[in-house]
Amino acid sequence: MAVARQRSGSATLRDVAEVAGVSPSTASRVLNGGAASVSDELAVRVLAVADALGYVRNQAARALRGRRSGVVLIVTDPRTASVAALAAGMEEAGRASGVAVSVTAVGSGADAHLEALRILRGLRPLALVVTSASFAGTDSERVLAELELIRAEGANVVFVGEHDYDYPSVRFDDVTIGRVVADHMATLGRARPAVLTTTHHPALESRTQGFVEGLVAHGYDAAAIAVEIAEVSREGGRSATARLLARDERPDLVLAGNDVLAIGALHALSSAGLRVPEDVAVSGVDDIPIAQDVTPSLTTVSLPFVEAGRAALTLALDPAATDDVHLRATLVVRSSTAR
Repeated sequence: MAVARQRSGSATLRDVAEVAGVSPSTASRVLNGGAASVSDELAVRVLAVADALGYVRNQAARALRGRRSGVVLIVTDPRTASVAALAAGMEEAGRASGVAVSVTAVGSGADAHLEALRILRGLRPLALVVTSASFAGTDSERVLAELELIRAEGANVVFVGEHDYDYPSVRFDDVTIGRVVADHMATLGRARPAVLTTTHHPALESRTQGFVEGLVAHGYDAAAIAVEIAEVSREGGRSATARLLARDERPDLVLAGNDVLAIGALHALSSAGLRVPEDVAVSGVDDIPIAQDVTPSLTTVSLPFVEAGRAALTLALDPAATDDVHLRATLVVRSSTAR
């Protein structure tokens, strides 16, 4: 679809709708965050036309009359406990600094991620705080190009978590977290360890590295550690654990990359008639609120997300900041790994 670019600032919503071949109401739903009822094909078409015509960027910039406003936290899913705690820390620090904090979910797919960055660039925030998982699995060069445009126009960019970009960050050292969990799990006297993880997720990949390195340091054979790739959801953890249980060598030790996967594993084990921890010991990472309420309560690693939010906001408001902030995590041993 070829779209001729209009003169900067001249495009209207009706122009976008006409060129995209949709109604103004459909174009408005796509461009104003109400696209749930619009097909992916139409949404992509409208966004491409809006970008080509300069509508989103110019309308947002004109509405703000050149002022910078607030700090935006970019996340994959704003409903998770870790994101809620991170946002709470940022908002607390923001109130103390007189800065508003907002949360933007980037949705799924590389195009949606990049479009979110383009829209945010037009809104001229003071700074962006990006959770590293937000752009996992996307074209890093395209993401970097958009982030560089945002930074070149005066907005700071800060990351939370593991990533490969050259921006100041708040980090938890996920490799070390993995090793700490492995050190504990290796003391339980189990013979067949397994790991639940996913790909294109910097934190979980680093934790997996730590799990394997830690287990190997305690005498486990790296080739004998079953690594099962899962969608990062409770159902993903359940399905991945069911696949592990279907193997000839059923695991008796499961190290999950986060608590959501671990809780899915607990459900799968219970459905299979296996007892935790008697038959299989299970651990997670993150210490989300439900981790202590499931049965058995989940051994996990508590991450200081509220503190991370405060630190990220402080970095975001400091144009001279270049050094990373490293925060310490704490192993929390509960019933799922009781001896």
